[in-house]
Amino acid sequence: MKLHGVVPPIATPLTAGDRVDETGLRAMNRYLLGAGVNAIFANGSMGGFAFLTDDEQVRSVSITVSEVNRQVPVMGGVGETSTSRAVRMAKRIAAEGVDYLSLLPPFYYLATQENLIAYFSEIASAVDLPIVIYENPVLTKNSIQPETIAKLQTLIPRMAGVKVSNADQAYLQTVLQLTKGAPEFSVLTGHEFLLVVGLQLGCDGYVGGLHNVCPHMAVALYEAYRVGNVALATQLQQDLIATWQIFKYGAIWGGFDEALRYLGICERATGYPYVSAVTDADRQAVHAILDARVKPYLRESVTV
Repeated sequence: MKLHGVVPPIATPLTAGDRVDETGLRAMNRYLLGAGVNAIFANGSMGGFAFLTDDEQVRSVSITVSEVNRQVPVMGGVGETSTSRAVRMAKRIAAEGVDYLSLLPPFYYLATQENLIAYFSEIASAVDLPIVIYENPVLTKNSIQPETIAKLQTLIPRMAGVKVSNADQAYLQTVLQLTKGAPEFSVLTGHEFLLVVGLQLGCDGYVGGLHNVCPHMAVALYEAYRVGNVALATQLQQDLIATWQIFKYGAIWGGFDEALRYLGICERATGYPYVSAVTDADRQAVHAILDARVKPYLRESVTV
């Protein structure tokens, strides 16, 4: 099945010691599925893979696969610093029953495009799953050039798509142009302020951390665009941008955790040392945004 539509990178609720909160993670999955998302991306950036030990990363993926229970595809994320580490983690996550693997470039050290081709190719050859490359140059420091993505298409038989978390729309347009000959290849935008623009350029869908908080709105935007109601999709884009302002409070993660608490999903999805306090004023601001923008999409307060 080709990846398309709304693919939230599911947050990973945590307990003491940054262990996965299974009750919270199952509730998070039910919230997203209830909104009608098209797939779920486990152990991604907003899922906090970098907070977690290897075992907790695998456990988070396992719980999501169990809770989703084939209702939609599950993509498991791998973010590592070397080929040997990534191959090991890819095999562990693949064994949990995910439908796709998402692969970040290696981070910390700078890599050449030849390094990246070798990295992605070796991981792909080690697992029997469709591969989605994840372009995230801000956090990895290693950008995957459009020509490299096109070359990987020819080298990796099971390459299923790319997620582009890159504000450069010329870059996105080039990726779409170079990969358009593969009808089963998905291009997903990760820029939450440019969802309609991405769809207009030809993207198949989008991945946004904010959509953990407002999946109903993200789904409504996709459905509006799909049926040709660009005016409604554009208005929903503005509503999403207004909702994104929660990240201005509590150094991003504090506002996010407060939103999840207010929606009754979990206590926190942030690992240490990044857990951030919110002031009473911050808390009220986050609640006001959710009251105005998110809760109108729910028939009642979140039931999980």
